[in-house]
Amino acid sequence: MAAPSIPALKQEYLHCQRCPELCQSRTQVVFGVGNEKADVLLIGEAPGKFEDQKGIPFCGMSGKILDQLLATINLAREDIFITNTILCRPEDNRNPTAEEVNNCHERLDQLIKIMQPKVIVTIGNFATERILGKKGISSLRGKVFDYTSGSKVIPVIHPASYLYSGRNPGLFEQMRQDFLKISEIISIKKKQKSLAEF
Repeated sequence: MAAPSIPALKQEYLHCQRCPELCQSRTQVVFGVGNEKADVLLIGEAPGKFEDQKGIPFCGMSGKILDQLLATINLAREDIFITNTILCRPEDNRNPTAEEVNNCHERLDQLIKIMQPKVIVTIGNFATERILGKKGISSLRGKVFDYTSGSKVIPVIHPASYLYSGRNPGLFEQMRQDFLKISEIISIKKKQKSLAEF
């Protein structure tokens, strides 16, 4: 069976009832936004208060930092697609449970299958563990991993960590270096595609 389109997938999860607690705490399902044909898929943790209100991932302060980091590699929101490990805001922004992550598992797999991105950027611990099955963002950040879909995966530190650090310039520089890896992989993949077509 062919994978559905992104609008069809979004429609399927618009009124998802798989997680009773999240159905109580959310205002809406925050599916994801951006360019559906993008080379880069960013995956965060879960919607926060502002994301839940607006229906857009990373639209608060963390989102502003993310935009700055994207700008360092000449990318903007319209060049990428961004979603979260789970689509609904947990109460008081608590961590998602293993069951909640599992309930959203198929949706994320389908999204990756439809998009076939060149690069999957996992933002923070939850997204990284969900995609790679590995823990410890501090040791995994900036490394490049192969994914079953043929995509490359790059874990990055969550922008919220930078905000919690009091905007530590050293941490921002680490994050900037990790984003440069994203740019490098896109360039390599484009070059490979050009050579294959030549």
